[in-house]
Amino acid sequence: MIWLTNKKKLSFFLSSEFFTDALRTTISIFLPVWLLFSLGKPDIAVAVGIGTLLTSLTDSSGTYSDKKLGSLVSIGLFFFVTLVTSFCWQHPWLLGIMLFMFCFSFAMLTTFGNRFSMIGTTAIALCIFISGMRPLNGFEFSAYILTGGVCYYMISLLQSWLWPFRSLYQAVTECIKATSTYMQARTAFYNRNIPLEECYYNIIPLHTLVNEKHENVRDLLLRDKLAMRSDNKKGQLLLRIATQVIDLYEHITTVHFDYQHFRDALGMSGAPEVISRLIEIMALDIDQAGNAFYLNKSVTPNHHSQEVAYLHSRLQYIIEKENANNQALLRHLKHNIEDVSERITRLKALMAGQEEIEVVENEALSYPDFLTYRPRTFSQFKMHLNFRSPVFRFSLRLAVACTFAYILTCAFPLGGYSYWIMLTVIVIMKPAYSITRQRNKQRLIGTLTGVAVGLLLIAFINSTAVLLTISLFLLLGFFTFSRTKYALSVMFITPMVMICLHIYSEGKTAFIFERIYDTLIGCAIALVASYIFPVWEKHNLSRYLNNVLDANYAYLDALYQKLSGETVSYNTYKLLRKNVYTRLADFSAAFQRLLLEPKRMDIAVDHLQRFQALNHQLYGAVASLNLNSGSLNGNSLHRIMTAQALNSLRKCMECLNDEEASKVQIKEEQVNGLNGETSANDTALNSQFNSIVSTVAQLQTLCQTLLGS
Repeated sequence: MIWLTNKKKLSFFLSSEFFTDALRTTISIFLPVWLLFSLGKPDIAVAVGIGTLLTSLTDSSGTYSDKKLGSLVSIGLFFFVTLVTSFCWQHPWLLGIMLFMFCFSFAMLTTFGNRFSMIGTTAIALCIFISGMRPLNGFEFSAYILTGGVCYYMISLLQSWLWPFRSLYQAVTECIKATSTYMQARTAFYNRNIPLEECYYNIIPLHTLVNEKHENVRDLLLRDKLAMRSDNKKGQLLLRIATQVIDLYEHITTVHFDYQHFRDALGMSGAPEVISRLIEIMALDIDQAGNAFYLNKSVTPNHHSQEVAYLHSRLQYIIEKENANNQALLRHLKHNIEDVSERITRLKALMAGQEEIEVVENEALSYPDFLTYRPRTFSQFKMHLNFRSPVFRFSLRLAVACTFAYILTCAFPLGGYSYWIMLTVIVIMKPAYSITRQRNKQRLIGTLTGVAVGLLLIAFINSTAVLLTISLFLLLGFFTFSRTKYALSVMFITPMVMICLHIYSEGKTAFIFERIYDTLIGCAIALVASYIFPVWEKHNLSRYLNNVLDANYAYLDALYQKLSGETVSYNTYKLLRKNVYTRLADFSAAFQRLLLEPKRMDIAVDHLQRFQALNHQLYGAVASLNLNSGSLNGNSLHRIMTAQALNSLRKCMECLNDEEASKVQIKEEQVNGLNGETSANDTALNSQFNSIVSTVAQLQTLCQTLLGS
């Protein structure tokens, strides 16, 4: 069965957007270069090839309008940069000034999002390439760069026009597979040998990953006018599948939440092993369905149906053997598992086209509310033109570092390819210190590994034709992994460059050592420059903590409103849910960045990890009750407990000096007014509300500890 699993993974990889785009890009570069070389125009071939290659780096997943705008901006900007640099390289002082200006202004494009950030970075790289190539005829060279860019985007836009939902299919499939991975990881909570702290430490980054996939799907789907048209069946199908997957994730997170109590009460009953295996099977089922959906194949029948039936009967047997409290807990858990299983079955039927595409009237959503996308305006750019802006600081830092690298190459004889130092600097440096440090490490690993591979290829292969063929496959590997695995992409591009230079220099190898020390110098400059105008996550920590508490407060308040007989619209509820997902993911990402910063020793890491775990536990408990709010009878005790939890959360926010806390209404009147009513019939529900109160109480204590530290 292992070979079959690997075969499916290979099929998915070869048909993925990353590989097919890489194949298209490689062909787009190779064909014109090969044709021009065949016609005896090597200089033109190199210029057109560089134009095509660099332009391709700006082309990422997006809607057709995104790609069209990106193509116009990048082609026009690259022509301008080429023209200016071609006439400046003969005057080193002028080139230095232009390099500083280009680095600062193009890095500021980060304010418009990742696509424009990549356009800006590539424009700087183009300037550096030209300073190293030193073209004699600036107009001609600029025209060749322009030709390469235009040719590439003509092919790319044609592909997007012919297959408009290709990126969307990839995004939805990745969302499904990330959900499967998250679900698989949750099985660890039922393993008594794995500490709960470790379980949360492993699961929280996966929540961040799933949220990232959710946001990507929303961005591609909700901004695509073609997909959102009610008469477009394929687009509406993708919309409904995406909605089902996001809803499924919520139900997965609410299968259970108080794992410590579960382990204490049922650790030796055999129930944890049964539940863990049921969740594992469902996770595999989702993953296989996602692969089949993307490959446009029929979903294979569930081969675990007999095992699932046995596990359910085994779980029922355990339930009957337990006491009343444990029975209530296990029945609730069994119901949640069956609910998730039923949703997976409906999702598979939807992906297989077995369900009609329909929108339930009382579940209508205002989709634009769920977009985090902001239109690109000059005021947005202007807002960042101050020293408080992280983007402004990064732009200034990059300009200083790159200009210093340029002065270094002018002052010392570092070889004919010394511009690699500047290329290393601009590729590695990122707005956050942690990402720069991470990229630095990846660059070094990729370069050194790539050099070793390149040396072996050059040493043992003498045929130029074979080496060129290998270089094509290496270029394909670079484009395949350039968006997802930076170290691997560097490992591919390094031997490819070595092979080309080896052939071009007729067998010389001095450039290999130059490549190594240029990379080392560039990495050192980038790392040191990270301390210039830094933006440390430590200073933003309280904001992230408050954002998480605010989001959980609003989500819990929605439950309180339902218990009080008020109506919370479906649209509002889903927006509150999205807000919790996003705030938890933002805090998790910031925390991971914080761990890589030099001042991490000043932070109470254990307390922050505990804060993460408690907020995830709180969300799971509240989500479970929100999903079953229709069965809640407005019990006064439950309202009291929810009000107490809300008031405690408010105190947490006050403890962290959150300005928003002053705007939150205290629920003391409700608590005092209902204090006489304490009866409750549903033990399981009482346990859930007790879990919320207990979790919030722990959060309040933790916030006081964080304030003291």
